[in-house]
Amino acid sequence: MEDRARYLWLKLLTILGPTLFVAGAEFVRSVYLRPHFSPTTVSLIAVGTTLVGAIVFSWYVFRAMERLETERRTYKEAMLSLQERERIAREMHDGVAQNLAVLKLEAYKLKDCVGRHDQDAIHQEIDTFEALLNQTYLEVRQTLFDLRASRKLDEGFWPTVERQVQEFERQTGVRVAFQPLTPRQELWNELASVQILRIIQEALANVRKHARARRVDLSCEREGRVVRFVIRDDGEGFIASEIGSQSDHYGLSVMRERAETIGGRLTVSSGPDQGTTITLVIPVDGRGVDSGKSKAHGGG
Repeated sequence: MEDRARYLWLKLLTILGPTLFVAGAEFVRSVYLRPHFSPTTVSLIAVGTTLVGAIVFSWYVFRAMERLETERRTYKEAMLSLQERERIAREMHDGVAQNLAVLKLEAYKLKDCVGRHDQDAIHQEIDTFEALLNQTYLEVRQTLFDLRASRKLDEGFWPTVERQVQEFERQTGVRVAFQPLTPRQELWNELASVQILRIIQEALANVRKHARARRVDLSCEREGRVVRFVIRDDGEGFIASEIGSQSDHYGLSVMRERAETIGGRLTVSSGPDQGTTITLVIPVDGRGVDSGKSKAHGGG
């Protein structure tokens, strides 16, 4: 049965079930119980039957809703996993695969230079080889580090984010001003921790690949019933209206979907030469974010 049909069945059952139950119970009480039992006994039987019926009915309805919600989340997580694989494949194609293709061409050039005994050209090709190999190594290492970090949060959320920031600084030379939540609490469940970490990783990856930034600010603060993460860089920025129309910004749509799976909301503010600000707002009371109550940071 499709989800829509199952939801419709639950709605009809919730609306008609109690009414039919009360009508049936009243019929049984009037026809079968009153002629044979005292009013007190009939009332006790009615109360007991109503209580048991309400418990069974509520248990069935909530159990069905939990199953539907579990299936929906499982499907959403599976789709995110597929999108993550597609993102990694895209990165491998745009980064590693292209670098290897260039290295192959450079190898032919180097072979030709060796044949011509052109020492200057040989040294130049070797320098190109070294730069491409270093770039490829860093991209593969960063991808593997991101995957390991998001799957291993044994140390806790904040230490994992801190290690992620340190690794980013070490590899890129870009300074990150990290301001965690004070005190360092985890006001969300384990699933949310993984999704938040992946959003931060994707934001830092975009800075590393596209922003040409010198500084990144990563901050977190609690505002009432929500927690706000802000990742701001001073890089080149881009035209926000073009988000989703370019392959470079494919990761932004995945970040938004990750935020939605934990009841949050992600906004992006950017402009040419104005940097980029990514704001993630998540609830800490188990409810979704009200867009009318939580305004995203802007600027760049």
